[in-house]
Parts: sequence; structure tokens; C-alpha cells
Amino acid sequence: MSTDLPGTTVKSWVVGVVEDALRAGPVTPEDSFYDFGGSSLLAMRICIRIQQQTGVEIASEVLLDSDTIGQFADEVAARRNRV
Repeated sequence: MSTDLPGTTVKSWVVGVVEDALRAGPVTPEDSFYDFGGSSLLAMRICIRIQQQTGVEIASEVLLDSDTIGQFADEVAARRNRV
């Protein structure tokens, strides 16, 4: 199911999803996923939520390999534009 994200950018929405999953805050795009205890299981949950709410399929490895949460969010935004 694809969802519009009214009143927000894809990037800020993704950062919010990551923040919710990490149960930490505030999280900024410049932060590293690992600085807040990010794990492969959390990365999988985040990617599943993104897919369910936007229709964007993205592997958890993309988040795990991103230097910052913002870099991951940019990749989600780029893929969303291709959907």
C-alpha cells in the first residue's frame, strides 16, 4: 500500500520512522543508526514499515551500510520517486 505523506518530506518522515523504532530522540538526519543502538533486527522492522506505508522496497542492508540516517532517508526518497 502506498501512502502520501502530507505535510512532511519523505526524508523527515523516514527519520521519524527510525526515531520511533529506536525509541530514542531526537534523531537527526546527521546521526548514525548505530549511535542509538541500531541493530539488524531494528533495521528489518524499519524497512518493513517503510514498505508497508510507502510501497518502497528497500533492503535492511541499505540502512546498515548508510553512514547517516539522512543518507538512508535520501535513498528511500530516491526509490519512492521511481515507484
